[in-house]
Amino acid sequence: MKKIVAMLLSLLSLESQAQRLQEPNYGMILNGNFSTIHSRYDNYVGSSYTSYGVFFQNPFSPYHSNSFLNRLDYTVEAAMASAGFRDKNSDKKFKSKYLDLSFYVNYVPDRMSDDLRLFIGVRPSYLTFSSSSLMEFGSYKEIGSDTQNLNLQGNIDLCAMAGITVNMGDVASFEMKYVHSFTNTSTAQYFKGRPSTIEVGIRLSAVRIRNKINGSEENQVKELNKRAQGTLLVMLEEPDEKLISQLMQEQKLTDAGYVRKLQEQTNLNIIKEFRANFDFCKVEFFMNSNANRVNRGDFKGVFVDDQLQPKSDVSFDTANYMIASFIEDVSAYTRTPDYALYFYDEHFVQLGAPYNTGINSMGIFVGGDPMNYFRRVKTSGYYPEDFRKILKKVNSKLQLGRIPS
Repeated sequence: MKKIVAMLLSLLSLESQAQRLQEPNYGMILNGNFSTIHSRYDNYVGSSYTSYGVFFQNPFSPYHSNSFLNRLDYTVEAAMASAGFRDKNSDKKFKSKYLDLSFYVNYVPDRMSDDLRLFIGVRPSYLTFSSSSLMEFGSYKEIGSDTQNLNLQGNIDLCAMAGITVNMGDVASFEMKYVHSFTNTSTAQYFKGRPSTIEVGIRLSAVRIRNKINGSEENQVKELNKRAQGTLLVMLEEPDEKLISQLMQEQKLTDAGYVRKLQEQTNLNIIKEFRANFDFCKVEFFMNSNANRVNRGDFKGVFVDDQLQPKSDVSFDTANYMIASFIEDVSAYTRTPDYALYFYDEHFVQLGAPYNTGINSMGIFVGGDPMNYFRRVKTSGYYPEDFRKILKKVNSKLQLGRIPS
């Protein structure tokens, strides 16, 4: 049975991969080129320039041609490019700009994967601008008329290309190629035509980026809908018994009673606002003194009712729950300490977005007054509307996240 399931999964994976290999692909290209004119003339030094553009790629046929060719793609590419070099004898730089239109034929050795492509192609280009710059007083300054630069706007250049493309993941691929110019007639004395270059670049697939974004959104929608069928276990804080004991030893009985009452009232406020403003999923409450038991998955007798009284055993899906608490913690989202409504997995590890984001924060200072940080006792001191605002925003965010955009 396991073998049959494995075979089915393998077939589904191959089918999905085959669809990816057969689909049209388009996106953006970013290239850097290095002139190789120095290999012919000692007085020239190669220079690096860039190009950028767009490409469209498609298989000639959804099926491999034969056992030798495997699979062939074609690519059409339009780009704006710069190329040039420097004459070290006269300390003069030459630079030209082109409109390129490239045509490639790609050979894919592995018919079940597009991780590697070998390609050849041609590239006619149109010269839009050519300039010469001379070193003066420590910087290059463009000169208006240069008898050494014979390029004219509108010249057509023709190149042949050969290279390799390697996938770097789902959306990007690395490309390296040699570009040989047939119309370069430059000599050691003058510059005319486009120099041959070695180029490296990155291709970013808009199709794969779109699919990745849609896939991520689809997975998030599925997860939120699954969480909505589960249970949120809200952790409340016990009164600080150490502080209460210290106050009683100091005969500050009124203060001790106030601390206990304030924390209890804060917990009641949290429960009330959850019941009124959070309907994303079912909610149960427990005290932080039982956090270790919850972390172990021991839920017997840990829950309390809306009046903070022990609750009989609660029935819920123990395979589908998360934990939340209004508490001070270091936010994994903002990387700073903050008092907020934090969501955790079953092992008290903070969840990512959309559960924990900036809108969960209540601010570390109650009422915006820094002195309240020293006056308050743990979660105590926040008004019901403080919890209400956060719960309404978080609940709306999670509910909206369940709907595909």
